[in-house]
Amino acid sequence: MKRILSVAGFVLVLAIAGLAVYADSQRQKADNSWKPAVAQPAFTDRHPRVLIDEAHFNAHTAGGKYAPFARLLTADGCEVIRNQGAFTAATLAGADVLVIANAAGGPKPQLLGINLPSVDKRTRDMPALSPEEITAVRTWVEAGGALLLIADHAPFGASVSALAEAFGVTMHGGFVEVEGMDSAQDDPSMLVFTRAAGLLGDHPITQGSIERVVTFTGQSLDGPEATALLRLPESAKEYIPGGGDQMEEHRAGAAQGLALERGSGRVVVLGEAGMLTAQMSGGVRFGMNVPGNDNQQFALNIIHWLVRRM
Repeated sequence: MKRILSVAGFVLVLAIAGLAVYADSQRQKADNSWKPAVAQPAFTDRHPRVLIDEAHFNAHTAGGKYAPFARLLTADGCEVIRNQGAFTAATLAGADVLVIANAAGGPKPQLLGINLPSVDKRTRDMPALSPEEITAVRTWVEAGGALLLIADHAPFGASVSALAEAFGVTMHGGFVEVEGMDSAQDDPSMLVFTRAAGLLGDHPITQGSIERVVTFTGQSLDGPEATALLRLPESAKEYIPGGGDQMEEHRAGAAQGLALERGSGRVVVLGEAGMLTAQMSGGVRFGMNVPGNDNQQFALNIIHWLVRRM
């Protein structure tokens, strides 16, 4: 009997290990095989300090799925700092750029890739930042700081909508799809913005060698006082979570990327996070590691514009 139990236990361990390996292969993670190619770093004498937030249950951090983005900035001559604290005047002092990517109002506990309920009842779509933090960020930007705010599909738009609104930007918070638009992997939520189609805005960030930027499932944005970097066609639809598991169809906002100036500072808001990193999911690449797009240069141009290099 003991031998039977021992064999059964061994089989169970193997099954759990196999499930863990399979779950890891399917989950979204940084593509650490991707290496940035920066022939001529922009910053050789001065090294802008880029603060990447990790203090607000962020789905994308410099130590996680935004590690390729952090490597790209380092290769370009930036000093990348991982922020571990609440936003205050002291936290932001000395930083040139603040990057907030997919901040959330609560954790996302998982076991073998399976989502578990949060024991403290905080949910991802709750406000990620306190009113005091929003005031600190806005004051810092108006005094000359630069913010790159990124929030893609639900629940992330809802979690940072108050910060976006502090800069006159509305986040619609759903899932954007455009039927008939050039898309990646035949997925109507993976959108291709090209100059030839008139979907790249007239802005220094989208000039030069930028011809094709691809996004990988996100939300839409509106900002009357901002310049659209990534224009959405009028046919774009946004599917916003309603009651229960229902999705409500709405007309999407005007853009998936915006740039604006506020006081002495600059702000870029993006409605999708994968475009500025390199990721893998189920063996499929998406982000800067997908051949044929200009996402890497788009990422560099954003930072260059924010620090007034262009």
